[in-house]
Amino acid sequence: MVSIGKPETGKRLVDHLELPHGDQYLFVDPENTLYDSLDLNRGIKETFFSVETPFAFLDRFTKPDGMKQLGLVIRKWDKAFYIPPKQEQAFNQGGTFVFDGATTVFAHYDASTGAHSNIEEVIGLAKERRRLQADTGELVEG
Repeated sequence: MVSIGKPETGKRLVDHLELPHGDQYLFVDPENTLYDSLDLNRGIKETFFSVETPFAFLDRFTKPDGMKQLGLVIRKWDKAFYIPPKQEQAFNQGGTFVFDGATTVFAHYDASTGAHSNIEEVIGLAKERRRLQADTGELVEG
């Protein structure tokens, strides 16, 4: 995972969210280098006033256990609120990417607040990619 912020903020976030071994896979991008390179969506309109935002929330509210998951996130969010190093970073939208070396295997640009990729599908894709590499004898690290 890559997030805006400073290393000490990343450490506090990993500790707060109780992510097992989170420090091994959370990387911080205080200068916005990766966000800029990937040309992720940003801005007040995209963050708060995009038509995709209410649809993303509707999806969350109507899927099984969606409200339960949202409640869990909100209960932890109040102590995980950090001010980004640069003011304009507060309006960055994220994304989900799977890379295999220089090859982009999967790319999802969050269109607005809450408009995330289906993480189960992404994890399945990454696992399948790794399995195919193992089956074909390609170098698999980790």
